[in-house]
Amino acid sequence: MNTQIQLQITGMTCAACSARIERTLRKLPGVDTVSVNLPFGQAHVELDPNVIQVHQITEKIQQIGYGVKEELEDAHTHASNDIRFYRNRFVASALMSIPLFWVMFSHFTWMPSIEVPALIASPWTQLLIGTILQFLIGFPFYYGAYKALIQRSANMDVLVALSTTMAYLYSHYLIFNAMHTQEMHHTHYYFDTSAMIFTAVLLGKWLESIAKGKALKGMSHMQSLQARMIRLLDGTQERCIPVEDLSIGATVIVYPGEVVSVDGKLIRGLTEVDESFLTGESKLVQKSMGDMVYNGSKNVSGLIHIRTAVDNANSQLSRMIQLVEQAQHSKPLVQRQVDRLAALFVPAMILCGAITFLIWNYMILPGNPEMAWHHAMAVLLVSCPCALGLATPISILITSSLSARRGILFKEGKYIESLYRMDCFLLDKTGTLTEGKPSVQAIDAPGQSENYILRIAAALERYSAHPLAQAIVTAAEKKQLLLPEASAVTEIASQGIMGCVEGIQLHIGKESWLQSMDISVPGALKPRVKHAGETRLHVALHGVWKATIYLSDPIRSSSSEGISLLKKHGTVMMVTGDEQAVAADVAGRTGIEYVYAGMLPADKLQLVNRLQSEGRRVAMIGDGVNDTAALTAADIGIAMDSGTRTAIEAGDVVLLRGDLTHVPAAIQLSRNAMRNIRQNLGFSLAYNMITIPMAAAGFLEPMTACVLMAFSSVTVVCNALRLTKQLKH
Repeated sequence: MNTQIQLQITGMTCAACSARIERTLRKLPGVDTVSVNLPFGQAHVELDPNVIQVHQITEKIQQIGYGVKEELEDAHTHASNDIRFYRNRFVASALMSIPLFWVMFSHFTWMPSIEVPALIASPWTQLLIGTILQFLIGFPFYYGAYKALIQRSANMDVLVALSTTMAYLYSHYLIFNAMHTQEMHHTHYYFDTSAMIFTAVLLGKWLESIAKGKALKGMSHMQSLQARMIRLLDGTQERCIPVEDLSIGATVIVYPGEVVSVDGKLIRGLTEVDESFLTGESKLVQKSMGDMVYNGSKNVSGLIHIRTAVDNANSQLSRMIQLVEQAQHSKPLVQRQVDRLAALFVPAMILCGAITFLIWNYMILPGNPEMAWHHAMAVLLVSCPCALGLATPISILITSSLSARRGILFKEGKYIESLYRMDCFLLDKTGTLTEGKPSVQAIDAPGQSENYILRIAAALERYSAHPLAQAIVTAAEKKQLLLPEASAVTEIASQGIMGCVEGIQLHIGKESWLQSMDISVPGALKPRVKHAGETRLHVALHGVWKATIYLSDPIRSSSSEGISLLKKHGTVMMVTGDEQAVAADVAGRTGIEYVYAGMLPADKLQLVNRLQSEGRRVAMIGDGVNDTAALTAADIGIAMDSGTRTAIEAGDVVLLRGDLTHVPAAIQLSRNAMRNIRQNLGFSLAYNMITIPMAAAGFLEPMTACVLMAFSSVTVVCNALRLTKQLKH
């Protein structure tokens, strides 16, 4: 069985770096999938532990020039480390560059006369400062370039190291050449160009890391809601323990104003909680004894005691964080295409720089290598693979983290890319259009005690997780009926359940199912008031019909609005296992035109496949075990978090609130994200297509080219940050 690992990677500077790590690891035997996330600085690797071990993965990453740790940093820590690193190096570079800039400005004829102290103006002083800058400040660029080149690859470090080395060596040559001409103090050297390159690149990286830190803010806020210590009630005493030591069933105390640190049932107290971070719903929710409260919500008004229901790793907040992080590690198709382009970008720019030098030196200005070198260096400096590399992941990161705050979880980035393309929506009824909390309305049992029918039916139905079954069990519990044991229990999906209770062979299910076993159901039952979405379950004892249980599941208040909004994006169909009359009633009340009733799980799957064969892009929305096959087969499976674990695992998108209006909202998030990605990619490509020819033609000075390169990636990140405003509306 394959193992999935996550590693923290340091030293990546652009998309070429992440692409190189992926390309290298994919060549290793036993490695199945690799995904490197540039903004997070993390690698997600799926491997066969029988073929390759984790230490072999880390050693290989280190061999190609990157640092690696098995312990992951959270988003805030990673962003803070990057900001601090680039800030410190930028400040050091800027301070050391001041003397060189002072000399540089003195050579400009359009500047007022600037007096430069003889010590600073000395070529030997410039050589000393330039050497320190080149090999101290520039060491990380040289190291990254060296590691890339020995692996027969290239990244942004190669461009920076090559261009600054050209400036340094040419200045070195000018000094020793000027010694023979006695014009050492009148020659313009290019140490200031190297200083400007390093300073501008580091400034750009610092600003880029600040912008990425803002983009990661949503993720870091989610992580900050996870408590490290919790207040446990031990007998009559309170004590604080690490959250990892908490056991299921323990009692936790939460004071007013505190964030709830566990998922569990409220067993003492009355309060209102703010669940807006988990569900996107800004209204306070009243909680009383027996209600569930969730990790990440805020206790507003009262002291409460909570009995934990799950461990910390499986809390709703932890699942949100896991799914958001998971979305970062999967790459949309557009990102994979950009990675392939980035792998070729740097070598192409080196070739372009060499061609520029040759054309200027031998065709435009023969015998003037200084000017040819000048323009070739501008070409190397203005080209920017960073903007291309950040264009997609930064938008996916912002969309997935902020959409989670609205109660919409995309499991992988590729679903953000494809959701807005869906044009056909299949909806289950129970738990999707309805509340999923049906209740027993009446029991028609001629010649039988209603309590007796309810008692034996509940004894059998408690072995089923279906909402209708649980409604019967709940009704029996409310009447405090003592339930006998059941044996030989068999459940037929979307049909019914059978078994033996107190020596009686019992069948409970649909009329069509009972009739298929030659159990006749009376055509005329006791007349009663019709309930919206009413369902009938028939009970047979020893193969003879004895009773009918009437259940009603109220329609969700948001269903009609959600359906209306969904129709703007495509065709909406109901697919349900319920009878035609029940399905038609709910469809009429919610505005659905196309209804498929009496659908077994295999029928739902067949419908999905048929629609796909017709060229439709199908999204399946459901919450039950009987929806799992269709959720998996659909182009996009959308699962209600209130549903079964099986359905949630099969879904590609999870809605934390049972609110259909979140489906069109998710579609809009997808559309906004892809529009933003196209804008970023368009800007990145246009930037390189415009500036590289300008540099080659001699219209850009190296220093100007360097500043443009540094700020191009900042522009991409800032454009992605605009999504935060769109996602809040």
